[in-house]
Amino acid sequence: MKKLIHFGCSFAVGNAVPSYVPGLSSGAYIHRSADRRALQKKYKIEIKPPTNCGKILAERLQRNYVMVAENGASNERFYRMILQTDFKKSFALIGLTSHNRREGLTTYRESTFGKTNSHWHTWKMVGPGDEAGYKDVKFDPWMNKGQREYYPAIEHEGQIRTAMQIIYMQNYFNANGIPYLMYNALYNGFDDPLTDECKKLLSKIDQTKYYKLQGSFNETQHGWCLNKKMIVSEQDEHPNIEGQTAWAEQLMPMVKKIL
Repeated sequence: MKKLIHFGCSFAVGNAVPSYVPGLSSGAYIHRSADRRALQKKYKIEIKPPTNCGKILAERLQRNYVMVAENGASNERFYRMILQTDFKKSFALIGLTSHNRREGLTTYRESTFGKTNSHWHTWKMVGPGDEAGYKDVKFDPWMNKGQREYYPAIEHEGQIRTAMQIIYMQNYFNANGIPYLMYNALYNGFDDPLTDECKKLLSKIDQTKYYKLQGSFNETQHGWCLNKKMIVSEQDEHPNIEGQTAWAEQLMPMVKKIL
Protein backbone atom coordinates (compact mmCIF):
# COMPACT_ATOMS: atom_id res chain seq x y z
CA MET A 1 0.00 0.00 0.00
CA LYS A 2 1.09 3.56 -0.64
CA LYS A 3 2.52 5.60 2.23
CA LEU A 4 2.48 9.16 3.55
CA ILE A 5 5.76 9.93 5.33
CA HIS A 6 5.61 12.91 7.68
CA PHE A 7 8.70 14.86 8.81
CA GLY A 8 8.52 17.48 11.54
CA CYS A 9 8.98 18.59 15.13
CA SER A 10 6.51 18.34 18.04
CA PHE A 11 3.83 19.88 15.80
CA ALA A 12 4.08 16.70 13.69
CA VAL A 13 4.29 14.42 16.72
CA GLY A 14 0.88 15.71 17.82
CA ASN A 15 -0.93 15.01 21.08
CA ALA A 16 -4.08 13.52 22.58
CA VAL A 17 -5.88 16.69 23.75
CA PRO A 18 -9.29 16.93 22.01
CA SER A 19 -9.90 20.68 22.39
CA TYR A 20 -8.78 23.79 24.30
CA VAL A 21 -8.32 22.98 28.01
CA PRO A 22 -7.72 26.05 30.25
CA GLY A 23 -5.02 25.43 32.84
CA LEU A 24 -3.53 22.29 31.29
CA SER A 25 0.23 22.73 31.59
CA SER A 26 1.16 20.42 28.71
CA GLY A 27 -0.44 18.07 26.23
CA ALA A 28 2.69 15.98 25.76
CA TYR A 29 2.48 12.34 26.76
CA ILE A 30 -0.80 12.68 28.69
CA HIS A 31 -2.20 9.74 26.71
CA ARG A 32 0.26 7.43 28.48
CA SER A 33 0.43 9.23 31.80
CA ALA A 34 -0.23 7.34 35.02
CA ASP A 35 -2.45 10.29 35.88
CA ARG A 36 -4.60 9.94 32.77
CA ARG A 37 -7.83 9.16 34.60
CA ALA A 38 -7.24 11.95 37.11
CA LEU A 39 -6.59 14.43 34.28
CA GLN A 40 -9.78 13.38 32.47
CA LYS A 41 -11.77 13.85 35.66
CA LYS A 42 -10.15 17.15 36.59
CA TYR A 43 -10.53 18.80 33.18
CA LYS A 44 -13.69 16.93 32.12
CA ILE A 45 -12.18 15.74 28.85
CA GLU A 46 -11.72 12.46 27.04
CA ILE A 47 -8.05 11.87 26.31
CA LYS A 48 -7.97 10.31 22.85
CA PRO A 49 -5.21 8.52 20.93
CA PRO A 50 -2.60 11.07 19.83
CA THR A 51 -2.88 12.34 16.28
CA ASN A 52 -1.52 14.99 13.90
CA CYS A 53 -2.33 16.54 10.53
CA GLY A 54 -0.22 14.02 8.60
CA LYS A 55 -1.95 11.04 10.15
CA ILE A 56 -5.35 12.57 9.41
CA LEU A 57 -4.36 13.20 5.77
CA ALA A 58 -3.08 9.63 5.42
CA GLU A 59 -6.32 8.18 6.76
CA ARG A 60 -8.43 10.26 4.38
CA LEU A 61 -6.19 9.36 1.44
CA GLN A 62 -6.16 5.68 2.47
CA ARG A 63 -2.40 5.57 2.83
CA ASN A 64 -0.21 3.97 5.46
CA TYR A 65 1.14 6.65 7.79
CA VAL A 66 4.82 6.84 8.75
CA MET A 67 5.93 9.50 11.22
CA VAL A 68 9.55 10.67 11.11
CA ALA A 69 9.11 13.42 13.69
CA GLU A 70 10.63 14.23 17.04
CA ASN A 71 9.96 16.75 19.79
CA GLY A 72 12.37 19.68 19.44
CA ALA A 73 13.65 18.50 16.04
CA SER A 74 15.44 20.88 13.68
CA ASN A 75 15.14 21.43 9.95
CA GLU A 76 18.65 19.95 9.71
CA ARG A 77 17.26 16.68 11.05
CA PHE A 78 14.53 16.58 8.42
CA TYR A 79 17.03 16.72 5.57
CA ARG A 80 19.34 14.21 7.25
CA MET A 81 16.46 11.74 7.71
CA ILE A 82 15.10 12.32 4.19
CA LEU A 83 18.43 11.14 2.76
CA GLN A 84 18.03 7.86 4.70
CA THR A 85 14.35 7.18 3.98
CA ASP A 86 12.90 4.72 1.48
CA PHE A 87 10.30 6.70 -0.49
CA LYS A 88 9.04 3.87 -2.70
CA LYS A 89 5.34 4.52 -3.42
CA SER A 90 5.39 7.40 -0.92
CA PHE A 91 4.22 10.98 -0.55
CA ALA A 92 6.40 13.21 1.66
CA LEU A 93 4.92 15.83 4.01
CA ILE A 94 7.34 18.23 5.72
CA GLY A 95 6.43 20.76 8.42
CA LEU A 96 9.28 23.28 8.63
CA THR A 97 10.21 24.31 12.15
CA SER A 98 12.03 27.34 13.57
CA HIS A 99 15.35 28.24 11.96
CA ASN A 100 17.06 28.80 15.31
CA ARG A 101 17.16 25.06 16.03
CA ARG A 102 20.43 23.36 15.09
CA GLU A 103 21.60 19.78 15.47
CA GLY A 104 24.78 18.30 16.92
CA LEU A 105 26.00 14.72 17.29
CA THR A 106 26.74 13.67 20.86
CA THR A 107 29.18 10.91 21.79
CA TYR A 108 27.64 9.72 25.04
CA ARG A 109 25.21 10.63 27.78
CA GLU A 110 26.11 10.88 31.44
CA SER A 111 23.49 9.00 33.45
CA THR A 112 22.98 7.16 36.69
CA PHE A 113 23.90 4.03 34.76
CA GLY A 114 27.19 5.46 33.53
CA LYS A 115 28.15 6.57 30.04
CA THR A 116 25.81 5.36 27.31
CA ASN A 117 25.64 5.86 23.57
CA SER A 118 23.65 8.96 22.67
CA HIS A 119 22.33 10.59 19.53
CA TRP A 120 21.90 13.75 17.49
CA HIS A 121 20.60 16.49 19.76
CA THR A 122 19.12 19.95 19.22
CA TRP A 123 20.93 23.14 20.21
CA LYS A 124 20.41 26.85 19.55
CA MET A 125 22.74 29.68 18.61
CA VAL A 126 22.30 32.96 20.52
CA GLY A 127 23.96 36.35 20.06
CA PRO A 128 26.46 38.25 22.22
CA GLY A 129 23.78 40.18 24.11
CA ASP A 130 21.54 37.17 24.82
CA GLU A 131 21.44 34.99 27.89
CA ALA A 132 22.56 31.45 27.13
CA GLY A 133 20.38 28.77 28.71
CA TYR A 134 20.29 25.00 28.41
CA LYS A 135 21.13 23.88 24.83
CA ASP A 136 22.16 27.46 23.90
CA VAL A 137 25.56 28.33 22.45
CA LYS A 138 26.63 31.98 22.48
CA PHE A 139 28.03 32.87 19.05
CA ASP A 140 30.53 35.73 19.23
CA PRO A 141 33.62 34.74 17.21
CA TRP A 142 34.80 38.10 15.91
CA MET A 143 36.48 39.46 19.02
CA ASN A 144 39.98 40.73 18.30
CA LYS A 145 42.12 41.98 21.18
CA GLY A 146 39.05 42.92 23.19
CA GLN A 147 37.33 44.66 20.28
CA ARG A 148 34.31 43.20 18.48
CA GLU A 149 34.88 43.57 14.75
CA TYR A 150 31.49 42.21 13.69
CA TYR A 151 28.18 41.29 15.26
CA PRO A 152 26.65 38.00 14.12
CA ALA A 153 23.44 38.39 12.09
CA ILE A 154 21.78 35.33 13.56
CA GLU A 155 18.20 35.93 12.36
CA HIS A 156 19.38 36.87 8.87
CA GLU A 157 21.57 33.78 8.63
CA GLY A 158 18.77 31.58 9.98
CA GLN A 159 16.43 32.66 7.19
CA ILE A 160 19.07 32.03 4.52
CA ARG A 161 20.00 28.63 5.95
CA THR A 162 16.36 27.54 6.09
CA ALA A 163 15.72 28.64 2.50
CA MET A 164 18.78 26.62 1.43
CA GLN A 165 17.52 23.56 3.33
CA ILE A 166 14.15 23.84 1.58
CA ILE A 167 15.88 24.01 -1.81
CA TYR A 168 18.07 20.98 -0.95
CA MET A 169 14.96 18.96 -0.04
CA GLN A 170 13.03 20.22 -3.05
CA ASN A 171 15.84 19.26 -5.44
CA TYR A 172 16.24 15.83 -3.83
CA PHE A 173 12.53 15.08 -4.18
CA ASN A 174 12.43 16.31 -7.77
CA ALA A 175 15.56 14.39 -8.77
CA ASN A 176 14.09 11.18 -7.38
CA GLY A 177 10.51 11.67 -8.58
CA ILE A 178 9.07 11.87 -5.05
CA PRO A 179 5.78 13.79 -4.66
CA TYR A 180 5.87 16.13 -1.67
CA LEU A 181 4.34 19.10 0.13
CA MET A 182 6.03 21.43 2.59
CA TYR A 183 4.37 23.86 5.00
CA ASN A 184 5.38 26.20 7.82
CA ALA A 185 4.72 24.56 11.17
CA LEU A 186 6.52 27.46 12.87
CA TYR A 187 7.34 30.97 11.71
CA ASN A 188 10.60 31.87 9.95
CA GLY A 189 9.72 35.38 8.79
CA PHE A 190 9.70 34.61 5.07
CA ASP A 191 6.95 37.21 4.58
CA ASP A 192 9.65 39.77 5.41
CA PRO A 193 13.05 38.50 4.17
CA LEU A 194 15.89 40.28 5.97
CA THR A 195 18.42 40.09 3.12
CA ASP A 196 18.53 40.22 -0.68
CA GLU A 197 20.23 36.82 -0.59
CA CYS A 198 17.22 35.33 1.16
CA LYS A 199 14.86 36.92 -1.37
CA LYS A 200 16.81 35.32 -4.24
CA LEU A 201 16.72 31.92 -2.59
CA LEU A 202 12.99 32.13 -1.89
CA SER A 203 12.39 32.86 -5.57
CA LYS A 204 13.91 29.46 -6.39
CA ILE A 205 11.42 27.53 -4.25
CA ASP A 206 8.50 25.87 -6.04
CA GLN A 207 5.50 27.38 -4.28
CA THR A 208 3.09 24.97 -6.00
CA LYS A 209 4.49 22.40 -3.55
CA TYR A 210 4.83 24.66 -0.52
CA TYR A 211 1.74 25.79 1.39
CA LYS A 212 2.00 29.58 1.86
CA LEU A 213 5.79 29.74 1.89
CA GLN A 214 5.78 33.50 2.48
CA GLY A 215 2.69 33.61 4.62
CA SER A 216 2.50 35.64 7.81
CA PHE A 217 2.79 34.22 11.34
CA ASN A 218 -1.00 33.79 11.29
CA GLU A 219 -0.67 31.51 8.24
CA THR A 220 1.71 29.05 9.87
CA GLN A 221 0.29 26.01 11.62
CA HIS A 222 1.23 27.54 14.98
CA GLY A 223 -0.25 30.99 14.36
CA TRP A 224 -3.35 29.73 12.55
CA CYS A 225 -4.29 27.32 15.34
CA LEU A 226 -3.40 29.86 18.04
CA ASN A 227 -5.71 32.50 16.53
CA LYS A 228 -8.57 30.02 16.38
CA LYS A 229 -7.88 28.78 19.91
CA MET A 230 -7.31 25.29 18.54
CA ILE A 231 -4.38 24.74 20.89
CA VAL A 232 -3.85 22.69 24.05
CA SER A 233 -4.18 25.58 26.51
CA GLU A 234 -2.93 29.07 27.34
CA GLN A 235 0.20 27.32 28.66
CA ASP A 236 0.79 25.02 25.69
CA GLU A 237 0.38 26.46 22.18
CA HIS A 238 0.70 23.17 20.33
CA PRO A 239 -2.34 22.36 18.16
CA ASN A 240 -4.88 20.10 19.84
CA ILE A 241 -6.73 17.37 17.91
CA GLU A 242 -9.27 19.91 16.67
CA GLY A 243 -6.42 22.09 15.39
CA GLN A 244 -4.57 19.21 13.74
CA THR A 245 -7.77 18.16 11.99
CA ALA A 246 -8.52 21.67 10.76
CA TRP A 247 -4.94 22.14 9.56
CA ALA A 248 -5.13 18.89 7.59
CA GLU A 249 -8.18 20.32 5.84
CA GLN A 250 -6.17 23.41 4.93
CA LEU A 251 -3.46 21.26 3.32
CA MET A 252 -5.71 18.71 1.63
CA PRO A 253 -6.48 20.66 -1.61
CA MET A 254 -2.76 21.06 -2.37
CA VAL A 255 -2.04 17.44 -1.45
CA LYS A 256 -4.75 16.20 -3.85
CA LYS A 257 -3.48 18.46 -6.61
CA ILE A 258 0.08 17.17 -6.21
CA LEU A 259 -1.02 13.54 -6.13
